[in-house]
Amino acid sequence: MIRGIKQLRYILILLLLTLSIAGGCSNPFAPALDQDLNPSSTLLGDQTTIDGVFQNVQYAYTYRDTLIYGELLHPDFEFRYFDPERGLDQIFNRDEEMRVTWNLFRGADQIDLKWTSIYSQDGDSTLTIVTRGYNLRITLQASETFIIEGLATLRLTRENPNDVWRIRLWRDDSNG
Repeated sequence: MIRGIKQLRYILILLLLTLSIAGGCSNPFAPALDQDLNPSSTLLGDQTTIDGVFQNVQYAYTYRDTLIYGELLHPDFEFRYFDPERGLDQIFNRDEEMRVTWNLFRGADQIDLKWTSIYSQDGDSTLTIVTRGYNLRITLQASETFIIEGLATLRLTRENPNDVWRIRLWRDDSNG
């Protein structure tokens, strides 16, 4: 009887081992891989280009990804907006901006950011200032929706022309 249990145990272990090797690391619940998918395509932009920076900000907001958003910000980043109640500019440093953005991303069910017209763009290969319109729609958990339209003036910097751009200053002029 003990010999039979040992044989049964041995057969079960062998069977499980064979199945795990034969199955590899596949997930039976995962969708099939799209064979037409271009491995060089991505939703993220090339951050060595100005368009890539705007594309990555849009991606970070759409997918509520603070890791991507944080990679866009210069260590000395500042977010500025005019507070009409106080009659002066309010300024957030990078840490405050990341905290506020994390709370926004966590609290929203959906965020839709669309960049619109570029009103001005001036600079060189290591410092550029871009003023661009945007539409931002934020849907909260209670199906409450906020729509903000405005202008964002971004000061983009990098050490060398081949480096990625980082947002050093974001000046927001919006209706929100």
